[in-house]
Amino acid sequence: MAENRPAFIQNRTGRVSARAAAATLILFLAVATAPVRLKAQQPQAKPPAKPATPALKQTSQPLKPHRVFDKTNLMLFAGVAAVRALDFTSTEHFRKLGNNEVLLNNSIVDNKPLFAGIEVAGTALSIGVAYWLHRTGHYKLERWVSIIHIGVGLVGDIHNYSLGPAR
Repeated sequence: MAENRPAFIQNRTGRVSARAAAATLILFLAVATAPVRLKAQQPQAKPPAKPATPALKQTSQPLKPHRVFDKTNLMLFAGVAAVRALDFTSTEHFRKLGNNEVLLNNSIVDNKPLFAGIEVAGTALSIGVAYWLHRTGHYKLERWVSIIHIGVGLVGDIHNYSLGPAR
């Protein structure tokens, strides 16, 4: 099966080299987070008609354009990074107790540099998706990506720390 891969990504044993895997990941992240010049909606020719009665007015205002790395997003990105760091430590904790990893295989989780790289890549991917949503004008979704990532990550971290020794 290793003969089907190009020679430049194989090492002497026929396995994919770590450098090639890292270069592919960096290239993917660079392409995925490249600036996009698309608009979420085309501008309207005339403003929409105002409601006849004040009761029909919309009470919540949509988020206005802001900088990608404003105070709110920086706090959300720091929260994502913190949750990923907690995921690393909580997974290490339950592996020391003899429990098996469900989402990844145990050999990946036990390889600390590889698992740390996966956690960093997860953080970078979350920030990249938020950046892409910002560039396309989806300002609410941009923030919700980080909020959901933090929430799901915290649930997983709490679960990992609550596990007892394997039976």
